Amino acid sequence: MTQPMLEALVDAIDKVALAHGDRGARELAEAGQWPAQLWRDLQDLGLAQACLAEEDGGVELSLAELWPLLGRLAFHALPVPIAESALALALAKQADYLPDARLHDQALSVGLVDAHLRIRGLSYGPICQAALVAVGQGATASLAWVYRPCEQEGFRPARNLAGEPCCDLQFTAKSLGDLSQIALPHADRWLMQAGALLRSVQMSHAMSKALQLSLQFANERVQFGKPIGKFQAVQHMLAVMASEVAAASAMVGSASEAFAAASWPDPVDAHRCEWWVGAAKARCGEAAAKVFEIAHQVHAAMGYTREHMLHVTTRRLLAWRDSFGAEHYWQSRLGHQAIKLGADKLWEKLVQA
Repeated sequence: MTQPMLEALVDAIDKVALAHGDRGARELAEAGQWPAQLWRDLQDLGLAQACLAEEDGGVELSLAELWPLLGRLAFHALPVPIAESALALALAKQADYLPDARLHDQALSVGLVDAHLRIRGLSYGPICQAALVAVGQGATASLAWVYRPCEQEGFRPARNLAGEPCCDLQFTAKSLGDLSQIALPHADRWLMQAGALLRSVQMSHAMSKALQLSLQFANERVQFGKPIGKFQAVQHMLAVMASEVAAASAMVGSASEAFAAASWPDPVDAHRCEWWVGAAKARCGEAAAKVFEIAHQVHAAMGYTREHMLHVTTRRLLAWRDSFGAEHYWQSRLGHQAIKLGADKLWEKLVQA
């Protein structure tokens, strides 16, 4: 995708966000009303199907080309599962396991079945028409489509910290066995890393939005005769915030490149890619905690009101921080990799481009 095309799509997303991003529309979405027009306007841009072949309604974008667009959706905190749908279709295409064509323009999601035969926190599960899930672990893993999660026996609806619909699904050995599955060794690592990278991309863009709002507020809010952004203490806080956003974004960029270069579902590449994706997700999680804290400190009481838009972004930061592995999960996995590398090879791993 050329740079002018990327800029045109980003501009189109911005226009849709401007038309549908008011507080009233967001509150209706949190109350359970499906933002149908927002969904249609974003679908008209072809984002969810962008990675598909032309005959399937796509333009054959790579995930590496799609990440900036999904990140822009996160920047505006739009309450529809375009990102989840796009990831599900992109991964299914790579695995040659696309759902029926009638589902290509429907809400989709991605999840993993754990050792207890359970999917936790399936994003937009109560409203999605199907979810691409990994079943099993390692060499015996497989992929399956779970159709209409809300109609499954073990369905338990919920809402995440951002107020978005999600659900837990509890399977039995029989109900799981009844799913149509395709064998795909290491599909669990594949989906976990793809989901973690998606959340990292979303968090990096959401943190950029929080920084933008904080800078704007600091320059507009006047105390003691001048904008609070003129006080050195506030400037220091904003500088720390900006450095966290920059560090997290840089790590996400490296992880995106590693993921794009990986040959899936090759287990060697899965192991190699885990280093970068894990580092990105862990770094974004650490940064999100600091960005959340500083953004709300700068905004003071105003930042905690429903009227201000800051919480729309920061609540999503907290929700995405835990999704597909919080930082302690990925830090543990990175630590085990570092131990296996040994002292002689660890430094080389740390400094490689």
